[in-house]
Amino acid sequence: MEKQKEDMPIWQNHEQRITALEVTMQGLSHKMDSVQETIKESNKEQKELLNTINNRMVDEFFKKKKVNLNNGWKLLFTLLGGGSFLYLLIDQLIK
Repeated sequence: MEKQKEDMPIWQNHEQRITALEVTMQGLSHKMDSVQETIKESNKEQKELLNTINNRMVDEFFKKKKVNLNNGWKLLFTLLGGGSFLYLLIDQLIK
């Protein structure tokens, strides 16, 4: 019987074809699992990198806004102080 199976053309030997397909599918399934794990690891690394970049950008943005507000207050105090000085000078000249 074994000799008959070996002599039989492949298109007639259904069991051998099915077994070969099952082995091939099992190999593909294993490869797909490893690809999926690799993708998950890469996504995790990219997410961490993007979070780091995002945190740095937020820190820089708010630091610059704070500096701009500090300069605005200095300008406001300077204008108010300078205006008072000019008023007192003109008031003294008129009197």
